[in-house]
Amino acid sequence: MVKEIMPPMGRQVVMPMANVLALRARNPWSEATDRARQIALAREDVLLDLQARQLPGVSFDAAIKSLQAAAEAGYVKPYLLQQLKLVSKKGRKYPTRSVLFDWRSYYDVDGQIGLLPEWKGRVVEAASWWGYAIEYYNVAGSKPSMGAVFNRLVEVDGFNVTYDQVRHYLNSVPAMLGRNSPARIGKNLYRLTQKKYIQRSTENALAGDVYVADGYRADVYLAHPVTGDIFRPELTVGMDLNSRYIIGWRADEHEGTIAVQNMWAEAIDRHQHVPVFLYIDNGSGYKNKLMSDEVVGFYSRVGIQEIIHAIPGNPHGKGWIEQFFRIMKDDFLRLWQPQFYCGTDMADEVLQRTVREVKAGRLQLPTMAQFADAFNDWLVRYHNRPHPENKQVTRAQLWAALVPIAPHATLPELKRQAVTLTVRRASLTHGKRMYGHPDLLAFNGQKLVLEYDLMVDEIAVIRTEQGRWVCDAHLVKRIDAIATNRLEEKRADRAEDAIKRLEKKMDEQKARAGRVIDAEAVADNALSFDGEFTQIDDDQPLILDLTE
Repeated sequence: MVKEIMPPMGRQVVMPMANVLALRARNPWSEATDRARQIALAREDVLLDLQARQLPGVSFDAAIKSLQAAAEAGYVKPYLLQQLKLVSKKGRKYPTRSVLFDWRSYYDVDGQIGLLPEWKGRVVEAASWWGYAIEYYNVAGSKPSMGAVFNRLVEVDGFNVTYDQVRHYLNSVPAMLGRNSPARIGKNLYRLTQKKYIQRSTENALAGDVYVADGYRADVYLAHPVTGDIFRPELTVGMDLNSRYIIGWRADEHEGTIAVQNMWAEAIDRHQHVPVFLYIDNGSGYKNKLMSDEVVGFYSRVGIQEIIHAIPGNPHGKGWIEQFFRIMKDDFLRLWQPQFYCGTDMADEVLQRTVREVKAGRLQLPTMAQFADAFNDWLVRYHNRPHPENKQVTRAQLWAALVPIAPHATLPELKRQAVTLTVRRASLTHGKRMYGHPDLLAFNGQKLVLEYDLMVDEIAVIRTEQGRWVCDAHLVKRIDAIATNRLEEKRADRAEDAIKRLEKKMDEQKARAGRVIDAEAVADNALSFDGEFTQIDDDQPLILDLTE
């Protein structure tokens, strides 16, 4: 029941619910039958789905029509269809509009109890400060304490109320209005931690059907392969969904397109198997033209049937690989060389001492090769542990049941990148490189696919957009001064970008410190100044005489 009150200051506050304290005398939920509770929970699922459809500017009535249209078109999840059937009258596919509005009113007042069949509710006289208390307690994102709410009610709004009354009331309201309400902790965190979810199972997938991948900056200090300085590698790890077997991993400076493509290429070549599906996130390393394009993208060239992208901001969607990273952190990184573990839970004084000793040359950082050997040894132990969903077999035993689907390309071919270009004068220009071949003369003005190796510039493979080989074009010339291969060029470009960002930060800090001097303005001021410059001595600085 929504109720308006007139607070002392003259503004109206809409009461979101009646006082739940009155329900403490008895517990209608416990007294209800299992069937009644099942119906109430089904009604709640329907209301929560409508709430999710009620985006900004969308009315509850429009959300109802959206749900009905989705149900008619078959776009509603089977679980929700089952709940709709349970709460609808015989002969109907879904509840009527008026019934849904009634349920929402009951739910706003009494929560799940209000959705019990035959529930009549209770009329409770609302205290005048309840609306304020809920409003202050649910300030978006700031999470004010109950004490702060009490102080505001008494000192600003002038209500005659005690702290215990405020505390008891805020503790008694339903979860969606209390300490973990969407307004306090944010809608995304509320969805991830409070709302119901469906536990997924992988028992119907076969080994090699679905690969999952993600990146993780390892919580360990290593020696940078080039500079030798303190370095934390970015791991790109691929996992088979059914067996939880790690099919491949790489360590790079960052989780970019090159790292992701090389990890997939090496894993596919190592096991001679192309998966049916890839389940990956929306990061720039996984979702870009070089990887996702229907013609020249890596996924289509390899022959992967479908790419499934996880919902942004939803780590539960990739829970299998996230669970692996947690196990790796606890079981390997913490114990491998403990003095170089650098997780957020590591004591600050230990981290500071480690960094200080390394910079002073008294402590030697482990190398990338040492880390790789130790990590691979640990993976052998990890693969021979019981599978989390079937304790009777190990991850390695499930992976051994793989029936390989061999790739049609070799490892160097898998590692190539591709781009669609237009042939002009029997040549193709990509970036700062030009490739030519006599056979390209017949394709002038047409689009062809150029496949190139990041490490080898001399030859590029030319194909039609349908994948038919045309020729192997040779490098005609390099334009301007560039690195000997594309990988070195990309590293140089990345370093140049990093230097520019650092210079920008330095300029900003100088500006904040007042150290930026406009030379032209200083010269103009000096010319217009009426004073006198006097040179005291050759060894003394120039002094400005400010006397008139």
